[in-house]
Amino acid sequence: MRILHTADWHLGARLIERDRLAEHAAFMDWLIETIRSEKIDAMLVSGDVFDAANPPQDAVALYFDFIKRLADLKTVKAIITGGNHDSASHLNAPRDLLKRFDVHVFGHSGDNLVDLGDCVVAAVPFLRERDLRQAVGGETLTTVHEQLRAAIKDHYSHQLAAAQSLAKGRPCIAMGHLTVMGATTSDSERDIHIGNLGSVGADVFEGFDYTALGHLHRPQRVASKETIRYSGSPIALSFSEAADTKSVVLIDTENHSSATILLPSEASNWQKNEGRRMALKILPIPVTRQLIRVKAARATLAADLENVPAGSWAEVTVKLDAPEPDLDRQVREAAANRFEVLKVLADLPVSDTAPWQTKAPTLQDLQPRDVFRELLTEKQIEGDELSAVFDELLALRQHETPN
Repeated sequence: MRILHTADWHLGARLIERDRLAEHAAFMDWLIETIRSEKIDAMLVSGDVFDAANPPQDAVALYFDFIKRLADLKTVKAIITGGNHDSASHLNAPRDLLKRFDVHVFGHSGDNLVDLGDCVVAAVPFLRERDLRQAVGGETLTTVHEQLRAAIKDHYSHQLAAAQSLAKGRPCIAMGHLTVMGATTSDSERDIHIGNLGSVGADVFEGFDYTALGHLHRPQRVASKETIRYSGSPIALSFSEAADTKSVVLIDTENHSSATILLPSEASNWQKNEGRRMALKILPIPVTRQLIRVKAARATLAADLENVPAGSWAEVTVKLDAPEPDLDRQVREAAANRFEVLKVLADLPVSDTAPWQTKAPTLQDLQPRDVFRELLTEKQIEGDELSAVFDELLALRQHETPN
């Protein structure tokens, strides 16, 4: 059978307050057409369907419209797992209804095996820390890291055993939404666990014929293994992804007759080690709106911006000798409405005597609540409620600690 692997749709996402709904809608149109033209039998969506736990209604409407169009094809099964951005209960709410249309949704971990006919899928969603371990007071970060990694590995080991028992020799596929060590990140991902403590090695997926990963937004293989892959997000979610070629992965199991799907370096290993064929093809996604990172010099600003594609969104970094208060206006005027400037950055010379440079505060200069708020800002986490809880815990700690 032929399977399509995608992930990290982030429906409802915005970029510097710009709506991305039109881009997502164009991707959905392309995806439906691709499912038809490539004769896809099953689709895997590995988490982060939405950008937030409470997504905007237009994003929810786009999701259900896509599900309807998929069901109308009457030939495609789908498996959708929750990510760290998703609300598990929100995803699960219509699951019994969607199952009637061969759309299997898993917001929580649990009984997550799906028999697709030619293969069995262990549909593992984002595993929250409470799913994996019980926190104990006084633990070190090393202890937490070791326990999380061991628990994730154990979870996949149990999933593999159950999948192989059900498959009886057929291929087994794992899904996951997590960080695998050695993979390349971008600016738009949010750490799943504080300090990325939940990152694991590729050995966690040993024994599966293919692992369909989500969470990291750059399409990539992991640990040089073609069969452990992040499909990546369908659109660039930050300017750090501007140069990425977005894609989906097509997977052929051993019974598929197509000769156009090739697995580059791992084919012989699969035949030797597993006794079956699992072949892949990377299919690029058309770009609806281009994100561009541009470097310019102040003296040649207009000329440096001439080659920026019309209609694109740009981040412009201008090399300066000294700060210019109206730099933002100058850049936007030079763009001349051919493209939209979303962000303007100044590249200033580094010097100990430069009056515009200030010494960054050290950790000792900051109060604990300031450090926590800086962390929330860096990770782009909505922090009002978390900040209030942190303040309560800090106050409790200070009350319990003798002077």
